[in-house]
Amino acid sequence: MRAAIFDALAREDKPASAYDIADSVSRARGKRVAPNSVYRILDLFVSSNLATRVESANAYIANAHPGCLHDCIFLVCKTCGEAKHVDDDALTGNVRKRAANEGFVADRPVIEVLGTCARCAA
Repeated sequence: MRAAIFDALAREDKPASAYDIADSVSRARGKRVAPNSVYRILDLFVSSNLATRVESANAYIANAHPGCLHDCIFLVCKTCGEAKHVDDDALTGNVRKRAANEGFVADRPVIEVLGTCARCAA
């Protein structure tokens, strides 16, 4: 089941919800897969750094670099739903440092920029 869910997630060209993945896997298997099961497996993938959750879309994207342990920044297009992953360790480091200065331990900074991608803006 995990492999089927990861394959379905990896085939997506934009963030996919657990319901989208459950539908895809259900069609491929010929029997219904419950979204609750998909959520549990996606949570496992996130904790293992195999996937990342795009908070603003309540969706997931396969991690192209699972060996990297940096904080992700997503540029999320409100028109087409694409989420472009960018890295800026200085920016996310400053967010973590600011949180620490306030006595707060950040588990995972969430930085998502909502807007319009270049393709949709054209």
